[in-house]
Amino acid sequence: MKKFIAGLVLGLIIGVIAAFGVLMTLASHLAKPKLVDLALPGKPFQNAGGLTGFLEQRPYEVGFFAKNLGTGKTVERFADRPVCLASIVKIFCLTELYRQKHEKALDLNQKINVPKHGSIPLAEAAALMIGQSDNEATQALAGFLGRGNVNRIPSLLHISAMSDDILPEEKILRQTLDKRIFGERIAPAGLPQHGTAKGIAEYFDLLIHKQVISEAVSTELIDFFAEHPMPFSVHYAGRYEFAGKGGNILWTRPPKHYSMMGWGLLLKKQSGDYISLCIWGEWFPANMPPESQSEFLKFITDCVISIVES
Repeated sequence: MKKFIAGLVLGLIIGVIAAFGVLMTLASHLAKPKLVDLALPGKPFQNAGGLTGFLEQRPYEVGFFAKNLGTGKTVERFADRPVCLASIVKIFCLTELYRQKHEKALDLNQKINVPKHGSIPLAEAAALMIGQSDNEATQALAGFLGRGNVNRIPSLLHISAMSDDILPEEKILRQTLDKRIFGERIAPAGLPQHGTAKGIAEYFDLLIHKQVISEAVSTELIDFFAEHPMPFSVHYAGRYEFAGKGGNILWTRPPKHYSMMGWGLLLKKQSGDYISLCIWGEWFPANMPPESQSEFLKFITDCVISIVES
């Protein structure tokens, strides 16, 4: 009897241990965040209805505005919603640089001190800012040019959908991102470094019509952007030349997480046709890496191009 009881107790203990192991394994699987399934279609949507239906099934916010500058055809989604534009706003710092070159005879060979890069010419700092999205070069240029001068570029161009503090100091940007992560999902108007897809696309529309500051400034900006092509497409790579500026931000205050990615572009076809556009995505989940965000937004970009070029 004693042996029977001992065996029974031992069996119960083993059973409890085994059950506990199963429960712990199940709990660990449940605790792991599910990987984001992009489920991207094999080819871009060619109509706005199909694209809208696809986006409405995504758990993040996506907006865009695009215009065929030849036909005037447009497509948009949340185009007037203020969003954090991240490094896209560096186009306004570049614009101020060339405005001062033409209106104040600023020599772009003049050197400034850029942290991590030393004393370098203004032209090299600009190339770092746009080509590599270098934040140190951006802050150094903004300080040299006058941050107030950079921030007034959108109003000079009569683009009203941009923040008055479009390129804020880093401290202000951090405070702004805290407001986003602890605030509502949709941003209120007027936050620093915020603007709209329509406003960014309008900038490139003005640029191709040589109306950014002046014809001379516009021409040099177009040439500059052409020297820094942006690979923000899969389906249309090689069929259009892509120029402009992208940006992304990751801001975490555990357990809260804010992620944004997007770009403003001017597209040129060999035939001479142009498209101006801006694509953005906000609130990408923490387990969706930047590479997947970029793949997703490239697909959306290709859809938008497909719609406005048809």
